[in-house]
Amino acid sequence: MYFLHQISIPSDHEKSSNFPYGLPAFKNLQGMKFESPITVFVGENGSGKSTLLKALAIKLNLPAIGSSDLESDDTLNEIKEFGESIKTRWTSKAYRGFFFRAEDYFGFVKRLKNLDPELKGDIVDFEKRLSGTGLKLAVGAVHGQKEALLRKYGDLTQVSHGEGFLKVLQGRLQPEGIYLIDEPEAALSPQRQLALFSLIKNLAENNGCQFIIATHSPILMTLPNATIFQFSETVEKVSYEETEHFTILKNFLNNPEAFLRYL
Repeated sequence: MYFLHQISIPSDHEKSSNFPYGLPAFKNLQGMKFESPITVFVGENGSGKSTLLKALAIKLNLPAIGSSDLESDDTLNEIKEFGESIKTRWTSKAYRGFFFRAEDYFGFVKRLKNLDPELKGDIVDFEKRLSGTGLKLAVGAVHGQKEALLRKYGDLTQVSHGEGFLKVLQGRLQPEGIYLIDEPEAALSPQRQLALFSLIKNLAENNGCQFIIATHSPILMTLPNATIFQFSETVEKVSYEETEHFTILKNFLNNPEAFLRYL
């Protein structure tokens, strides 16, 4: 099962010189079809792949894992109008999902850390207003919420960036959801990228999930049956062997001395 089937991007000639309309990849991009449960956006820095992913998250009104929601995220102001202009077609509606950028991880950890004094404050407030069974139930609910978070994520302040990042995804990904993830490899070693590869593959094949991922990782580009769109002067559907990332990495590993001579 996959949900988002197609997007259409209206042209706006009056804003063609403004960001993000002025990006080369967007000048002739009229739309895109999602023909498999996993879609991968690849391209050089500044090519527009993450911009389109963020715009889609705005259009789909997805909750964000981080320190703030998309509506109040000032870093997205320049693309909100662009995102809202995108038109979507669905095979069926998804009722679960989220948007997650690698850089938002620390905001999420901070949010969880701030939750502890908030929960303690709730208990103090309950003790002032309640007594007896009502107080026990209210305090028990607060402790239950805290224990549920610890079971789901553990203490993210006591693990590495990559370990914590993977724990968050493992804790939040659920069956039959649509998930937009921006450059997850920024936090992950190659071994952790393989763990994420396995997680995404299983959820896409067996749990009815749809993923749209912007990445520079050749590992994630090889996800089975993934549709890959390469962003450059245009947006083209390619195989992973045709991506610039694969070609450069392969050539470098085969003959690093040839590259080092020019550095």
